[in-house]
Amino acid sequence: MLRFAAAPMILLCLAAALPARADDGGTILYPASFFDSAHPATANDMITRLPGFSLDTGNTARGFAGTAGNVLIDGTRPTAKTDDLQTILMRIPAGDVDRIELIRGGAPGIDMQGQSVVANVVRKASAAQPTILTLGNTWIEDGEWVPAARLEHNGALGTANYEIALARTVDQWDDSPGKGYRSLTVPGGAPAYDTAKSYGIMKLGWSAHGAVTAPLWGGVWNNNFTLQTTDYSNGIAYSGYGGSRFDNTQGKRNAEFGSHWQGLAGPVNLETLFLQRLGDERDGNTDAQPSGNEGFFGDSSSGESILRLTARYLVRAGMTLEAGGEGAYNFLNGHSRFVSNGGAISLPNANVRVNEQRGEAFTNLTWQIWPSLALESGVRLEFSDIAETGDTHLERSFFYPKPRALLSWAPDALTQIRIRAEKKVGQLDFTNFVASSNLSTFGVAAGNANLRPDQRWQFEIQAERHFWGRGAVVLAFMHEDITDLQDFIPVGGGLDAPGNIAHATNEEINLTGTVPLDRLGIADALLKITGKWDSSNLIDPFTGLARQESDQRNQRLTLEFDQDIKTWNSSWGIGFLPVGGSNSDFRISQISTVDIHVPYSFAFWTWNPSSDWSVKLTADNFTPYRFELRQAIYAGARGIAPLARTQDVLLRTRPRVGIELRKTFD
Repeated sequence: MLRFAAAPMILLCLAAALPARADDGGTILYPASFFDSAHPATANDMITRLPGFSLDTGNTARGFAGTAGNVLIDGTRPTAKTDDLQTILMRIPAGDVDRIELIRGGAPGIDMQGQSVVANVVRKASAAQPTILTLGNTWIEDGEWVPAARLEHNGALGTANYEIALARTVDQWDDSPGKGYRSLTVPGGAPAYDTAKSYGIMKLGWSAHGAVTAPLWGGVWNNNFTLQTTDYSNGIAYSGYGGSRFDNTQGKRNAEFGSHWQGLAGPVNLETLFLQRLGDERDGNTDAQPSGNEGFFGDSSSGESILRLTARYLVRAGMTLEAGGEGAYNFLNGHSRFVSNGGAISLPNANVRVNEQRGEAFTNLTWQIWPSLALESGVRLEFSDIAETGDTHLERSFFYPKPRALLSWAPDALTQIRIRAEKKVGQLDFTNFVASSNLSTFGVAAGNANLRPDQRWQFEIQAERHFWGRGAVVLAFMHEDITDLQDFIPVGGGLDAPGNIAHATNEEINLTGTVPLDRLGIADALLKITGKWDSSNLIDPFTGLARQESDQRNQRLTLEFDQDIKTWNSSWGIGFLPVGGSNSDFRISQISTVDIHVPYSFAFWTWNPSSDWSVKLTADNFTPYRFELRQAIYAGARGIAPLARTQDVLLRTRPRVGIELRKTFD
């Protein structure tokens, strides 16, 4: 079990000088000039240099309030979920940013989105209207080239501002594919070896985005529209035992429209939003082995509609009352089929249509009790009905009260201690209601029509200290008491499915640090530290023994050195992961464990030959780490059946290098 040590007291002892301007509450203001030495091209580049801050992009699950990231744009959250927060920040030129406000522990009139700390990117009143072209290419060790491009334009028509962006995207890199070997061992026997080669290092796609912001009814009206496509192929092949191959394909199409208005109605600040998302996904999963062939194929269409109203009222100086409501409708229509040696195999919940009608009422109070003490407290009341038709006919209703309290104490302008107690309700992934597969690992899983969202009581303490002008350290400890944890459970017929485990606990330590190195004689240099350690505990539904949560990585630690070279108008950096990590999936007839054998290393260099040109070189995984997948496979259900064999796949991963050119046309 993890324990919170005396580290916060160490943070309080650091000598410090104010890095920017702090107000009387918990907000620190960083003007755009604070980031000049790093030559940022976008607001995202500036966020990465914010002392002691790590970007949280949120997620794309149901609802709007519970899926926010920790960055605001001009005091409001972007009305988007498909269009992720990092992409939005990359579309804001650094020259358009007036300042970034680091709001710690809450501030009257600011929607903290359930976060303890948020960064508010404040743009200039009269922004530039540039056209920006970004071209990139990445080379992977096996000789593959991956080009990417983005064209953006910001402009104005009368009182309205607009933006347009078209991009060829690399949606996500997967570092694990490579070449290596596999060993197979049966109990009492010697290991047998063959070669292994996996592929599928990136997800490629296209995106189109447009947005218009205009004054309306004394407020600001913002509309945005996004189209995205993503295609991904991956697989692994083994040369021994007659040869076998596993292949996966995935294609996604998404569309999103968001409309947001904010303005005053007398003394009340009103905020309304509408969000509509539609998606389509096609998946294929096949294997070819000496014993025969199998194929699993699935398709789904989904949608989400959200309407939200928020009213904020300044009760008195330092006290804001917020209230409102949110309504949502979600649906998923999923179909899957499984074929083995040419014959169709029936699966539970292979064809399901699920929809949810959800309503939420909320109220929140932000109170600056004293200049050094602030309280944010409130409650959200969630009502929902979930109905399934198809292979299963079922309708269920849920009610969840979600209280929250955050107390922040700042003994001085550079230090803040935060204590939070909150009940959170997990986000249901409707794809878990439908049967799924991964034939190279766990095989086939059933869908679960009885899946419920998990509920987590979170108790957290955070200590934050700013020092040495550009330095900050944030250390946090959180304990979670979990009901209805989502994990894997038996559902009959030798199958398992995503399901609920009655009770679990989790403890988590997070460390974020930015340390200036000028005092050590290294000018304009920073050491960045990011770490996370998790320890969970639950009772395995298959064996009755204690174990950790499935797919929970036990530790993460990243060290990064950055330095600005002003005479060259450039910055460079190098980083690595000094410790490995592992995570395991506990299925009905196997335990799969992924091990990361360090080091993983990365480096970059940016150069601004002029104000309108930027060049960036990157190298990722240039000291190739080893990726290992270990599987203990049983003859039947774990806890009853004996171990049949173990499989260990060890791959040397592939490094990659890239170049990005960015040109701004005024």
